[in-house]
Amino acid sequence: MKKVRIKECCASCRHKRVENDGSRVCSLLQIKVQQQFKCQKWAVTDSLSQTHWHMGKVKRREYLVFVFEIWMQEREAIDNGILLPEDVATLDSLRERFELETGLSPFMIH
Repeated sequence: MKKVRIKECCASCRHKRVENDGSRVCSLLQIKVQQQFKCQKWAVTDSLSQTHWHMGKVKRREYLVFVFEIWMQEREAIDNGILLPEDVATLDSLRERFELETGLSPFMIH
């Protein structure tokens, strides 16, 4: 299995908080920080720490956008009475469709 390198900086820290205006604040130090900032209290985020687990594979941004767009279309179709909630696409079918349409795997590391 390949290892995923995680850069130790504010962007990957579990203590970061992103404000409504998009600025980053360290929830421990209560100071505004830049994405590349790293202090002695850095700790990896929960989501990044799970990337080595079987279900924690890192997915391509293109795949996530693809799934989100389809979910939004389906949500609109449900709201308009065109689609029943039980008829929405499964994640497995969306993954297969993404692979067929793009020729790419949804995962960054296989």
